[in-house]
Amino acid sequence: MTAEGSRVEEFTAALGYEMEGAFGRLAAEVMKEGSLSEKEKALIALACSVAVRCDPCTRRHKKMAVQKGASRREMLEAAAIAGMVRLRSGYNTAALLLDEE
Repeated sequence: MTAEGSRVEEFTAALGYEMEGAFGRLAAEVMKEGSLSEKEKALIALACSVAVRCDPCTRRHKKMAVQKGASRREMLEAAAIAGMVRLRSGYNTAALLLDEE
């Protein structure tokens, strides 16, 4: 387990809830094979991690994507889409500067 993972567990334990277990059950349900394959879901999770700029999540979801059979090229393309979305959302925020005060 990474230092980041142990810190998350430490945080959820400090809350005094069964949050980590509940989150784990939710993640397992969402990430299981369905209309989208487990590999496709892993690539989406990887892209989302890149888009929100969470390094520990990106590392975790990269590992998951590899385990589900994603190629390096697939992961790079997913990350490129995330970067494109992130850039556009940055422009949406920057456009607020055009508003009159």
